Order: sequence, then C-alpha cells, then structure tokens
Amino acid sequence: MVLYAPWTPKAEKPAAETTPRKARWYWRLLRTAGVALALLIALGSVLWWQLNATATHFSGAHFNQQHNAVWAEHEWVGETHTAKEYDDLAALLKREQITYLFPHVGPLNGDGTIPVDLYPNAATFVSEMKARLPNLKILAWMGQEEKDGGGPLDMSNSQTRDNIAAEAKLFTQQLGFDGIHYDIEPVTNLNPHFIDLLDETRAAIGPDKMISVSAPKWAPAARVIPFVQAVSGRGSAWWTSYYFLIVSSYVNQLVIMMYNTGLPTASLYETLVKQETTHILDANNSATHPAQVLIGIPTYHDNGPGFHDTAENMQSGLQGVTDGLNSGESISHFGGVAIYPLWLTTQSDWQTYNHLWLGE
Repeated sequence: MVLYAPWTPKAEKPAAETTPRKARWYWRLLRTAGVALALLIALGSVLWWQLNATATHFSGAHFNQQHNAVWAEHEWVGETHTAKEYDDLAALLKREQITYLFPHVGPLNGDGTIPVDLYPNAATFVSEMKARLPNLKILAWMGQEEKDGGGPLDMSNSQTRDNIAAEAKLFTQQLGFDGIHYDIEPVTNLNPHFIDLLDETRAAIGPDKMISVSAPKWAPAARVIPFVQAVSGRGSAWWTSYYFLIVSSYVNQLVIMMYNTGLPTASLYETLVKQETTHILDANNSATHPAQVLIGIPTYHDNGPGFHDTAENMQSGLQGVTDGLNSGESISHFGGVAIYPLWLTTQSDWQTYNHLWLGE
C-alpha cells in the first residue's frame, strides 16, 4: 500500500529517458500479463479445495464483530483541528463500527527515526479521540520502503531497528497511542530481520501495547514466490503459510493488504480474496499465539497495471471476504475488515459497506 507521497518531498526530476518507447511499452505489457498469470496460477493451485469445501451462506453482517479498522491521513497528527472536526470523525467511526484507527505518523527516515515536527498534534489527537470514544484503539501507522524494494530503510541494520523500536516506545509510552501499526514494504518471505524488529519492538513498548502489521498476500508455496516477484516488480512481497504463522506469534494483529493484485475483473478479484482470507486464517491458527486477522479493503479510485478500481473496490472486496469466511473452517481469529484509506472513501463506498457488512 505505499501511499506516502502526500507527506514526503517530491522526487527529483528524472534523467532523460534512454529506453526506446516501444521497448518500454513491451515490458509494461509483459509485466502486467505476468502478474495476472501468476495470480491465476495461485488460484488454480487451490481450485480443488474451493470446489470441494463445505460452505455456509451467511451474509457479511453475520461475520461482522464491530472490530473493523481504517487507515487515516497524516494531517490528524500533523495539524491542529477544531472540536467539530474531532466530533465528526468520532461520529463516523462509531457509526461504521470502527474499533481500530491507524493515523499516519511518519514516514520513517532511512535510519528508522521520525522527525518530531511531523507530528505536533499527535498527543492532542489521541486525547481528543479517546475523550469521545474511550474504547477506540489508536495505533501509530509508521512505515517506509525497505531496501529490498529500492527504499532507504535497511532492517538488517541493528541501529536502524533500535531507532524504529525507540520511536514505537515514544508513541506508545509518551504520546498515548495504544500500539504501533507497521507498514514496511516489502517484507520478503522468511525475512529474519523483520522478526528481530518485532521482538525488539515488544521489548521496547511492553506487553500491554499492541503490535499490528500490514501484511502482504499469501502464496501457496515458496517456489511460486520468485516467479511472482519477478513479474510483479521488485517492491512486491508474498508470504507462505509458514512465515504467516511465525509472524503471527510476534504480533497482536495482522492486517492483510488485499489490493494491487493486477486482476482485471471483479469476479477474479473476489475469488482471490476468498482463497486468501481462508488460507491466511488457516496459517494464523497454526501459530503458537494466533493474532487477530483483519482483511484490507481498497476504496481508492485509480487505474494502472497493478490496480483496477472496477475490479478492486468496496463491493468486490467485501464479497470476497464474506465468501472466504463462509468457505473456511478456522475463522475464530478473524477480527474484521480494514478500509484503505479513510480520506478517499466516498459516501457511496460507505453505503456499500453499510449494506454488505453492517447489514443495514
């Protein structure tokens, strides 16, 4: 989900292009086709299971536990706000049965720090929202692109991890946040340094604060991952069931980024969300200490090689989650859905959510 553009300096103007226009067009087409092919292979690997699974036919409202989440824009911690603005946000969250709020507080610098001038309103925001919604869990959303995706953050550097953990401690112990929501991308399958970061974060923030992570999509086998990553770009990441269950043991909450699949139709996307929901819940349930699982639903409106809003949207996402929950047997640790992002979710999107997920 890397959408840090509103809060980071504009990139320098790129150098003159040297790749012929026809060659660039060819490779874009090949990459798009490869992403779709890889995802279809993943779908095909579980086709037998899908056709033979015992399914129920409950609506989405049957599975809603009023523990849903939403990612919120940086301005809530970066700017001052009026009492009415806090009132309106609190009313929206209460109406839409949102328990977890992820306000963006970063991004992290390459050394794992966050400049203090990026979040002057953080403590006030938490205090004002808690006064209106005492049961709301506010988790500081911090992230950055990792070096494996061409970004500046190097989790293999122990000092960088120490700095990230120190920021987590500051937000939870001094500014009043209920926990940390890490969105570091890409975290490659079996990455040991991410586990180190989670372990060090727990030591820094203590046992009573939450650790939540944005997690990538599930792959049916490790041998599929290199092919998918090769065709979908350096910044992609896919986890096997084994890595999901490892990460689950270190966190309180897994929030699955179920978007940017490159699939062209809503029916294909719904099928993918269905099988991902089921398999991730299965993997999580095998963990020593299973985490709560939320499935991320996109509401941004855009079109490109990796995302088509006619395929990936509130309706198709919720339908896929509902189908997955009806098809799976291990849903005891399912928490809800997470809406991405708040600032682009339209009234029409909320109406669809209210109908399909809240049962209104």
